[in-house]
Amino acid sequence: GINAEYGGGRRCSVGKQVLVEWGSLQCELGSKNKEIHCPRCPSKICLADTAVLVETEMKMSRYKVDEQESEVVTKFWLLNSLMSFENIGVSNLVENIKFLCCADCEVGPLGWHDITDKTKFYVAAERVRYLQ
Repeated sequence: GINAEYGGGRRCSVGKQVLVEWGSLQCELGSKNKEIHCPRCPSKICLADTAVLVETEMKMSRYKVDEQESEVVTKFWLLNSLMSFENIGVSNLVENIKFLCCADCEVGPLGWHDITDKTKFYVAAERVRYLQ
């Protein structure tokens, strides 16, 4: 498989839980996820083993102030139902696409969903944190 390993990641803790960024994980395409959390607040987006790492392209607007206006994101966690999420917000419709954000702090976009396929919800792997 393709090794999705990137340089260093920031760590932070929520209570006794340690959350890490994408850069400190080693995940191959097709592998299952660790527990996924919002990059800004402690909100839990989905439980472990509810998504599979896939590669697809989506142009997404920035969510950090110091990034360019938009970027093409290629690594996503694919969930097969809106009910697979613990906590997620959904944007207004833009050309059959609804973008996903944190339901608590509204940071985003963290992923996307094409309304023509109700079995595919994508969470950008580099835009979320993980329970170590």
